Amino acid sequence: MMTGFTAMKRLSLGTDQSALLALKAHITSEQQEFLSKNWSSTAAAPSVCDWIGVQCSSRHQRVTALNISNMGLTGTIPPDLGNLSFLVSLDLRNNSFHGNLPEELSHLRRLRYFRLTSNNFNGEIPMWFGRFPELQFLFLGKNGFSGFIPPSISNSSKLETMTLAENFLEGNIPEKMGNLTVLKELYSSRNYLVGPIPLSFCKLSQLQVLDLAFNRFSGHIPKEIGNLEKLTFFSLMNNFFTGVIPREIGKLHGLKVLVLGRNNLTGTIPREIGNLQNLQGLNLEWNQITGSIPREIGNLTMLTELYFAKNSLTGTIPREMGNLYQLEHLELTYNGLNGSIPPGIFNLSALQSIALSFNLLSGNLPRDLGYRLPKLSDIELARNNLGGVIPVSISNCSELLLLSMGSN
Repeated sequence: MMTGFTAMKRLSLGTDQSALLALKAHITSEQQEFLSKNWSSTAAAPSVCDWIGVQCSSRHQRVTALNISNMGLTGTIPPDLGNLSFLVSLDLRNNSFHGNLPEELSHLRRLRYFRLTSNNFNGEIPMWFGRFPELQFLFLGKNGFSGFIPPSISNSSKLETMTLAENFLEGNIPEKMGNLTVLKELYSSRNYLVGPIPLSFCKLSQLQVLDLAFNRFSGHIPKEIGNLEKLTFFSLMNNFFTGVIPREIGKLHGLKVLVLGRNNLTGTIPREIGNLQNLQGLNLEWNQITGSIPREIGNLTMLTELYFAKNSLTGTIPREMGNLYQLEHLELTYNGLNGSIPPGIFNLSALQSIALSFNLLSGNLPRDLGYRLPKLSDIELARNNLGGVIPVSISNCSELLLLSMGSN
């Protein structure tokens, strides 16, 4: 005889099964027919806990995880999915789901992991995204979401990673998002977001990744950014930021990538940038930065990529750049740099590209250039005042794809 407890468990699992079958009914196509072959309610079919992409808890025998990512599925999300009341993880990434997200999903109060990346969802990010008290990871990138970022999202106080990149979001980043005190990673690139960086962001002491590239942000980079001492990746690429690079940026000792290129920044490169000794990538290209390259740049011995092109830099290339033994890509084109190329640069054997065109550089190239820099695939030295002969040893650069030395 079935006990009341057993009957309740089966009824609950039956609710989960009905929710999944409703999702299956809303799928209009699938590349490999995974679900149509496996998700079935017939007596001979396996238990819902054995269905592909489904995990159940051993204690409650309820669905706790649904992962149907990368299955080539097309369809919409039914309201019934909100009945998976024990769901902790939902992963639908890399499919072609579309339409709006039903409000019934807000019933998934146990949800910690919510991944919708690379689908075709549209409409606004719903206000009810703030109703997930346990949410830690939210991935909404590469969809068609539009409208504003809802301030209510700041209610998910356990959020650690949030990806909003590659949508059609607009408006300001809500100041309240500074309440996400355990946030470690924020990806919001390639949207239409505007306004300044909220000062409340500078209190997110756990933040490690801040990617706001390819938007329409403006204003100054706040000096308080120096408070984010755990930051490892910081990108404001392709926005409308103005003003100077704050010297407080030198406090970000753990920073590995700093990308401020393609803005309207002015002033000089702060000497404090030499404090960022873990830096691997530095991009300040396409700004209006003036003055000389600080000699402290030679402290960045982990650097593999350095891009200062399209600025108004003057003076000589500091000889300390010869300390950058890990450097693979050096681009200083379209500036006003003068003097000779420091000899140490020709000893950076890891170099794959060197672009110094459109400057005022003078002097000769070493005859053994090709033996010192055998990995070069890109040599751009045109439009300078270089003299002497083109080294025959360049023939040793077996990976060479571009050689530009005209107008010297």
